Amino acid sequence: MKSRLAIIATMCVVVVLNACGDPTSLQARGLTSVDTLSVFALSGTPPTYPSGVSITGRRAVQVDGFAAFDVAFDIDASGNAVIYPVKLVVAMPSGSRPVGLLKIPAAFDRILEAPKAGYENDSSLVLAPGETVVIQSGHNGSQQDICAFALSPYIYGKIGVDSVNIASRTIYFQLGLDPNCGFRSFESGIPTS
Repeated sequence: MKSRLAIIATMCVVVVLNACGDPTSLQARGLTSVDTLSVFALSGTPPTYPSGVSITGRRAVQVDGFAAFDVAFDIDASGNAVIYPVKLVVAMPSGSRPVGLLKIPAAFDRILEAPKAGYENDSSLVLAPGETVVIQSGHNGSQQDICAFALSPYIYGKIGVDSVNIASRTIYFQLGLDPNCGFRSFESGIPTS
């Protein structure tokens, strides 16, 4: 009896795997993108001005207690952009979404793939114009998150600071995004890695 159950179970597994294709072969669906955005500094501007960025939304957003942003920006005394992961700006009772930052010593256009490791989620980074940071943003905190049922919970983006206007307290930058859970490519089109 046990051998019959084992044979039936094996046959069921084979049928399911053949019906689904290769279950370890993930396919991206969304196109990578690059947008040009601007935000206002956290300090020296009204709190209603957008000082944060939602990378999955590909837009500048207001920084508030709901933590609907991945990173927030400020300007330091030297006129450089300072970028903060969400957890350093908003204290949420249930904890905030893990957002890691990794400064890359390369120009924005030359970064074609997000690194696998090395992200810091407990500190801010200072970026001068021309410098780039890669963002690893976790999106599996609830069943409604876009990566809730993915093998990897992370969405990757990159931000390259173009310029900082101290008088208007504005930071101008490019945002590159791979919207596919676990994929790290920034090359144009639908990613394969």
